[in-house]
Amino acid sequence: MKSWHPPLILLALIVPAAIGFAIGGPGFGIMLAGLSLVGLIVIALRLDPHDPIGAKQHPELKRRLLVVTTFPVEDPRTIELVADEIELGAAGSDTEIRMLTPATNTFLDRWATDFRAARRQAQRDLVISVASLTLAGVDTGAQVGDENLVLAVEDQLATWDATAVILITRAGTYEDSAASLKERLRPAFRHAVLDDRNEGDRR
Repeated sequence: MKSWHPPLILLALIVPAAIGFAIGGPGFGIMLAGLSLVGLIVIALRLDPHDPIGAKQHPELKRRLLVVTTFPVEDPRTIELVADEIELGAAGSDTEIRMLTPATNTFLDRWATDFRAARRQAQRDLVISVASLTLAGVDTGAQVGDENLVLAVEDQLATWDATAVILITRAGTYEDSAASLKERLRPAFRHAVLDDRNEGDRR
């Protein structure tokens, strides 16, 4: 928050209230102040943060790769794409790899604040992904993250420093999240997109 933000917020609450008091009395003034407060809350919720995410790593440090997937990695082409993205040949025993999958909720689950089903589904997807990559010779850990993909990555990097973040999505999905990560991430970032033919497109 900038230094001039608090005075501006205070004015946004006081001015409508003062106008309301002058025009319609205390009741109208309180109503306008309440509406102003609700408007400020809505604006604050819709604003996207632009603070940097994670720490920029020294190139000589141990490789730590955060692989973010939005679907289970199980078919041979996807496994090959992931292996290519993490540069399997360069990933020696000193490379640490962690997979992250957001727990995506349905509208009804979100409305009922029931996030258990989403987490169970994300955990199943991760089990499939980790098992598939283990068979391909990729030793990896796993973590379920927040429904918001950017927030999931931010939470993960707050406790686990990565030298690079690799996002793998299907075509036409999570494009805004990928753009936000590209702009805000301090570690290196790569985005691989699987199109309808299941062919990878690196960005």
